[in-house]
Amino acid sequence: MILIASGAYVISEFQVELGKIPPCLLPIGNKKLLELQVSALRKIFNNQDIYLSLPESYELSSSENKIIDALNLTVVKTPDQFNLCDSLLYVLNTNEKMNADEVFYLLHGDTFISDFDNLKDKNIISVSRSYDSYTWEVVKQNNEHALVWSGFFSFSSISYLLKSLTLNRNDYVNAVKYYSNQHELSLIETDKWHDLGHSNTYFSSRANITTQRAFNDLKIIDGIVSKQGKPDVKIQAEALWFENIPSALKKFTPVLLNHGERNEGYYYELEYLPYIPLNELFVHGKNEILQWNKIIRKLAEYINISIQNDMDENSKRDINQDTFKLITDKTRDRLKEYSEEMNFDLHKSFIYKNNKLPSVHQIMEECIEKVLRIEIVHGVMHGDLCFSNILYDSRGDRIKVIDPRGLNYKAEFTVFGDLKYDFAKLTHSIVGLYDYIISGYYKIEESANGSIEIVFDIDERIEKVISQYMQNFKVNGLSVQDIIPLVILLFMSMLPLHADRPDRQKAMLINALRLYKVYMLN
Repeated sequence: MILIASGAYVISEFQVELGKIPPCLLPIGNKKLLELQVSALRKIFNNQDIYLSLPESYELSSSENKIIDALNLTVVKTPDQFNLCDSLLYVLNTNEKMNADEVFYLLHGDTFISDFDNLKDKNIISVSRSYDSYTWEVVKQNNEHALVWSGFFSFSSISYLLKSLTLNRNDYVNAVKYYSNQHELSLIETDKWHDLGHSNTYFSSRANITTQRAFNDLKIIDGIVSKQGKPDVKIQAEALWFENIPSALKKFTPVLLNHGERNEGYYYELEYLPYIPLNELFVHGKNEILQWNKIIRKLAEYINISIQNDMDENSKRDINQDTFKLITDKTRDRLKEYSEEMNFDLHKSFIYKNNKLPSVHQIMEECIEKVLRIEIVHGVMHGDLCFSNILYDSRGDRIKVIDPRGLNYKAEFTVFGDLKYDFAKLTHSIVGLYDYIISGYYKIEESANGSIEIVFDIDERIEKVISQYMQNFKVNGLSVQDIIPLVILLFMSMLPLHADRPDRQKAMLINALRLYKVYMLN
């Protein structure tokens, strides 16, 4: 039996960042820590039943229940007031399936060990080297580092463990030492340990676990993010954007440290910022509406500073021409590509939520027509201002943007463009719920009459964020309602980019229909 012990909430410093969640549900690379923990455990302990303790007061969302079911976990809710010893006693004493002769493995809920290969034996304590000073149990230390307990244990005698926990109910460390007097626990060192229970270690662990995108090589070493990849022009354009934006906008970006050619191609280096991207806060956090109102105000400040009303006429003309190509040619070409690859009939009509809609082609053309009628907002354009490219510093109450485009439609270097595009990108994350599709937190419902609907797993908190954004956010006089046609075009133009995930393609297409039905027909 394996238990991931996550029966308490994250410490208060994390609740400021993410809201009140159990540590195993902390976001890491747009996944929950729990998913990484179970994946690593299954590689070594494939046949073991895995249990998960959670606070009794925590209400799992349907998407969290879906994850837990997919991971084949058994959840045990423990009273909120229980300490770790009480929680373990509760789990062990209420488990009717437990065999007294089996080995009990325990992983702390705020711990990620990426490889358990040398931790398979019974009666062990995992230990790791730490260069930080926290309240871990220290085995030994010198001037450079300490050897500390690192959050994974195994016990061969459950009955004696129950006795040890009962006699030392207020002190888990003493309970483990008491157990070891009768059943000696070996200290097994692992260098695959990541502690996520403290703010500093959480962010350093995020840096080490960072997932890499297919088109680039991202490295984070000694506080420096180094990005390199193909095509070279894309990486160079990002570097030049950071270098050439007006000084008033540089407070919204990491510091560009270096850029240039290497043997392998173009690269640039930025300072590493230990902040959480908005997509992870939006999908995985439990932040209240007041914090989201602050974030949205910061986003409005960024876009408003980006507006450049005093540009010369030649620059404005270039932006106007580029915008026309982005809205017309790019959308039509992308949708045609999707149609040919998937053998999809663009002229087929749909029934969405029992309402007959025009064909995808007709919706596209209607949206193009509406967008072209909207006045262009000239300014410094990020080009991909979605939630995954925006970091939030809750302590400093500021946002930082990363991964800009830096290219126009003709693949020429520029920092300028039509800010309607950035506005639409932002809206496609909030109102369009793009990150919920990427995370799989939705379901598609189809009825016998051919009606189709996409339903997102969002709570009242997210509904309030969307409502507040719809009511209050404006760019140069444009409302969120005004920009919805461009958001629909964004979802359509993304379809061929997700050819490796037909499920996402279907969800994005149906989501475009949802946006059309809700915001353009009603």
